[in-house]
Amino acid sequence: MEPKKDVVEKGRSVRDMHHLRLMSLLQELERDNGRKKTAEMLGVDRRTLDASLDDGVLTRRIRGALEKALQSGVGSAAAEQRDRNDKLADRLEDVEGVVEEQGKEIRENNRASEDRDRAIREEMAQGFRKLDQTLAGLETGRGGQDGAKANGAGPQPGRRATLRREYPDLVTLEPAEDDEEVFGEVWPLIVEWRELKAVHPDEGKSLSWLGTEERFLALELTLLEEHGMTLPPATFPLRGFDRNGQVNWRKTALSDTRRALRKREFLHSLTFGVLWK
Repeated sequence: MEPKKDVVEKGRSVRDMHHLRLMSLLQELERDNGRKKTAEMLGVDRRTLDASLDDGVLTRRIRGALEKALQSGVGSAAAEQRDRNDKLADRLEDVEGVVEEQGKEIRENNRASEDRDRAIREEMAQGFRKLDQTLAGLETGRGGQDGAKANGAGPQPGRRATLRREYPDLVTLEPAEDDEEVFGEVWPLIVEWRELKAVHPDEGKSLSWLGTEERFLALELTLLEEHGMTLPPATFPLRGFDRNGQVNWRKTALSDTRRALRKREFLHSLTFGVLWK
């Protein structure tokens, strides 16, 4: 029976506190405006107001009028609540700024490190490709000469072979005529990615910017993880640790963006209303 008794006592304590809050507001209104004007402000009968002030008992009608006045921001308690909300909003904005700055610094460092590593890898890959092309050219030339000698004919010009795209899993910024054919089912996502990439600024703090940034990062992760695509500025498909690095920093950025978006939405809600409990 003891736990049930505690619940009853807590409920009674909450009701008593609310009653005291309403009585304090009523007494404050009487002190500042007099009984006649207070009755007019609350829209109640003067005798009802007198009875509540003299006996300390609130009727249902006057209680409802006081609650409405309290929610409308009347009285010093409401002003104090608004002041607390303003201070809370300022503190949240300060914290948001620190978190956003730290997240930005981390992302910039990660991107700079990955750009350096990618540049080195691309330079090495280009060197290997040039070497392969040189060796292939030498082998082709030797084969052509051997064939010509065997047939008793000199080298003949042939038709230029139609080249397919070298890396069909590499997303490009610039559109091409065969994009839809090359990218297949991923094509609509790439169209949306290009549109966002063209108009979405790299930095911002507004509610709309954070919403677009969330969609942009989620879209990039979908292309990377679900469809195995590689995004610019890479010039050849990434594998292994390189791909993991691209995925991981975007996951971190998306998490930071969603956290900042929730805080911005909360601040936005505080701007347009007072929270009462």
